[in-house]
Amino acid sequence: SDADDAKEAIDDTNKVNIYGEFLTVRAFSSRDSAKQNAAKKKQKGAIVEPRLISLAGDFHSQLDSVLNAVRLTQEEVTKLSALYADLERYLQQLWPGCVALPFGSITTGLGIKSSDADCFIQLPAVFRHPDTNFVNKAKKLLQKYPRAFAEVLAIPRANTPIVKCFHVPTAVHCDLTFKTPLGARNSRLIAFLLHADPRLVPVAVVLKYWAKVHGLSGTGKLSNYALTMLIIFYLQQPEAILPSVEWLQRDSSDDVIIDSWNTGFKCNHELLPKTKNTSPISELLGGFFQYYSSFDFDKKVACPLTGSPLAKELFTDLNNLPPVFERYKRNVMERSSLPLKFTTSMCVQDPIDLSHNVACSINSRLAFEIKAYFKFAADAYEKEKENGCTGFLKILLLQKPKLPRKENLLEYKFVLYPHILQFIDSADWKTVVREIMMQLFEMCKICLTKVEEKPIEGARNQRERYTGTIVKAIWKRKQFTKLYSCSNLSFITKQTRITEEVMKVVKESFRVNFQLTLTYAHNSRNVLASIKLIEGEVILFLEFGKFFKSSFQDWFLTLLRPYILSKDKANAPVANGSSRESDSQATDNTEDKPAGIQDAVVTREDSDSSSENIPDTINNTIDTNDNNTEDPKDRATDTKNSKDIATDTKHIKDIDNDTKYNANNDTNGNDTNDNKTSTQ
Repeated sequence: SDADDAKEAIDDTNKVNIYGEFLTVRAFSSRDSAKQNAAKKKQKGAIVEPRLISLAGDFHSQLDSVLNAVRLTQEEVTKLSALYADLERYLQQLWPGCVALPFGSITTGLGIKSSDADCFIQLPAVFRHPDTNFVNKAKKLLQKYPRAFAEVLAIPRANTPIVKCFHVPTAVHCDLTFKTPLGARNSRLIAFLLHADPRLVPVAVVLKYWAKVHGLSGTGKLSNYALTMLIIFYLQQPEAILPSVEWLQRDSSDDVIIDSWNTGFKCNHELLPKTKNTSPISELLGGFFQYYSSFDFDKKVACPLTGSPLAKELFTDLNNLPPVFERYKRNVMERSSLPLKFTTSMCVQDPIDLSHNVACSINSRLAFEIKAYFKFAADAYEKEKENGCTGFLKILLLQKPKLPRKENLLEYKFVLYPHILQFIDSADWKTVVREIMMQLFEMCKICLTKVEEKPIEGARNQRERYTGTIVKAIWKRKQFTKLYSCSNLSFITKQTRITEEVMKVVKESFRVNFQLTLTYAHNSRNVLASIKLIEGEVILFLEFGKFFKSSFQDWFLTLLRPYILSKDKANAPVANGSSRESDSQATDNTEDKPAGIQDAVVTREDSDSSSENIPDTINNTIDTNDNNTEDPKDRATDTKNSKDIATDTKHIKDIDNDTKYNANNDTNGNDTNDNKTSTQ
């Protein structure tokens, strides 16, 4: 009977092992089901769509509608006390006396519906040993309580190790840290400043929502903390509403030193300088975009400590810095802190940890986009301010700028290991490479359509093009990769299954159209693979491009192994560089079309007139170090791949020493004069 089957399943708890984890089965209850369904209703990072918000009436009516729709209610914030109570209750089993200290947007009044909870676990001194892996210990403990915590993940090798988890009773995602209370002190400063004037929190919430709606904020992008620092810095400009942090720290009796930094400040609103700024919220909001649309991020540092922009060149020599940076200079000279990373596309200095550029993850592509959004919003405000800003929020939240197409920013390339291709045990090596590349995309459930082009007379290299469409974030594979790590499935089956799992779980669908190009050298076994954006969201393509450059290279080598010569044949001559003319002829006549490839025909005018040249990847490959959107653990893999690419670049140069890649000759209109990047 069903009851007997259920009892037998429950008896198997902690006995049946699946992929290295013991199965847990418990009796069903309607109460548990309700909790699980409630938890599923909140997807990670889900936001209220602006088109669902009533933007009718005047500016203030629209503002109220936005705030009511996106802000956490007081009741929702109060419910989070259950999260902190559960954390303390369970973690005190390992560390008696530990305290959960919330920080982040929820404590500063900037919490919105998609906000996660951030929590610092303060341990008694007796437990604070530098070599202890707190996050792994916490992960193992919280996993024992699935009714309270789900999706528990430890990230021990990040700059600030954290535990990510989902609190089932409150349906809130939470990040735990054990490293330092600096985050809690920063949140205290932000809360104090933004509550100094009743106009400021609404401005900050709208800006946070704006950045979220347009995909400008999030992991690897503009962090909410960095955006908040930009807001505070703007409000310190004439006519200032907020004082500099240096002004708040002038009284040494307020000092609170943590990790060699002064986290203390004068926290009495009545003692703040009186402001003469009486601008309404609409003007403060528009002024934010006007200020940053003309801010020179290439040469200036946004410095909330001083409340004024500083030249980046000042940080090249500690002796150039003003006296307010004495603590920073001392910490750097004593090597208790690293110097500020001020050479990045955007530099926003943390007002407490002065060695921290909170915008250092912003790469040149994202900085370009953010500046375009600043300019677009500033122009919208200039247009709408004469009409009482009645259309300002509609433009701000529902429209986006048309970004200029900078093709070289929207292309990823890598060389397919020529020192290994020469050992393919087949004269028809191009077919081997082609079929493996097709298999890689099939594993990701991406159907490719071949673009048939008329051969160009005199072309020194052979070029093949395919078009494809990405509809899901198939690069979000980490949790499923771990799940299948102990399986006995073949590599292709395993990766295909992981893709299927991702496509089921990831709710968001989109369409990003791209072009794959395979360029084969004429007289050597060299292949350049590249993908270029045709149409779709730039941010999504950049995410896929990073995945393409890292995972696809490793996968290619895995699938190539069966085709490599055995050791006793390795020294034999091979095609394209040997005396076997018949092999070379066989290669040139290959016209096989792998399964899943459809045909399309384009005219000569649609083809690339520069197909005779294989690009110089040193100058034109996207810099993976500048595309800082991955987890810290993945960077080592990307770095290894970048070194491999740099090593293999010399083989590409061997193809045609007389040619230099010039994207201006490409009929697609690539502009590489001002935006060349390197893999090194």
